[in-house]
Amino acid sequence: MRPARRLTRAHLVWAVGVFAYLCAVSGRAAFGVASVEASARFGADGTLLSMFGVVQLGTYAAAQIPAGLLLDRLGPRRMLVLGALTMTAGQALLALSTDIPTALAARMLTGVGDAATLVSVVRLIATWFPFRQVPVFTQLATMIGQFGQAVAAVPFLGLLLSAGWTAAWASLAVLLLLGMLLVIAFVQDSPPEQPGASPVPLARPGQLLRDVFTSRAAWSGFFVHWMCLATVNSALLMWAVPYMTALGIGAAQVGTLMTFNVVVMVALGPFIGVLTGRFPHRRPLLGWIAGVILTGTWAVTLLMPQQLTAWQLVPLFTAMAIGSAICAVGFDLARTGVPHRAIGTATGMVNIGGFSGALMSVLLIGIVLDLRTGGGAATLADYRAAMASQLVLMAVAGIGLWVTTRRRLTA
Repeated sequence: MRPARRLTRAHLVWAVGVFAYLCAVSGRAAFGVASVEASARFGADGTLLSMFGVVQLGTYAAAQIPAGLLLDRLGPRRMLVLGALTMTAGQALLALSTDIPTALAARMLTGVGDAATLVSVVRLIATWFPFRQVPVFTQLATMIGQFGQAVAAVPFLGLLLSAGWTAAWASLAVLLLLGMLLVIAFVQDSPPEQPGASPVPLARPGQLLRDVFTSRAAWSGFFVHWMCLATVNSALLMWAVPYMTALGIGAAQVGTLMTFNVVVMVALGPFIGVLTGRFPHRRPLLGWIAGVILTGTWAVTLLMPQQLTAWQLVPLFTAMAIGSAICAVGFDLARTGVPHRAIGTATGMVNIGGFSGALMSVLLIGIVLDLRTGGGAATLADYRAAMASQLVLMAVAGIGLWVTTRRRLTA
């Protein structure tokens, strides 16, 4: 294949993979904007409502290493198809669910399918693009994929409020099926002239796990991802909408803020990608910058005594966008710190960081809410106290990042 033709094909494969990831993010984020309706539909209090996020995020995090191992053996095309099918089943089941056990099973399916998606896209990029371009295209992929949050916040929420629960979730199932069909039609694991770059079962799972879990770079990526995404995913996937509802912010303004969050992420993505490629030894510093911005902005927002407007939440959503933009640096740390055969497994391990942190954050907020309210209606003061509790997890991420990078920084 001629270079120009290969480049065109690489961009097509990348675009389809990114669309599949956008569809997955839509299914992942939709429950966060539907949490108020879910509470009414299933009669769930704060702790029980948080279990939906815990089950989804827990399943997603637990499935990362198995998904990475399968990816390194089966290839990204098959994994993208399997992920889309599993998530479609989850959305369809949730559309029809009327009881909590069924709804929780649906979110488990969503978490399993979601786990196969981003790691597959990252592997495609590492195979199809030149080494120096990989950070930029990885950043662009993760940023554009986050438009799935806007899909959840605007058309999905609008359909949920106008047409009801079943129609809204069924629409996400159709979107995921469309993404799967495009993957089948256009995605290949590797360029035709490089069949050896296609994932094949050369290494045993034990060897892949040793490659990853003995890598300081992979652990650094894990903690960068945690620091950047723990509070962000906790908010966007579960607690932002109830918190903003307590502030008296309407659905239209919620959708505007979430869309703004995605636009800022996408704008920052290429810039972060260029910095990552030009200054690879400074990648952990980007994680520290995101952590300081997020922690400081959350603290200031939650300490403000007055009833905040949507405009006053713009700094918080900007900070969350910065965290989301920088989180992909964790994937690049892992990618350059493990053998090529283990990139899928390493990407899965890094992904565990942000989502396991978010899982703990979601559960912690729900527990604090119930301790303060006794199962009753939560006030704005209750939400402020509960949301503040997650800052403990930022400190844990900071300690982990310091431990895994201090030798490199002092060398």
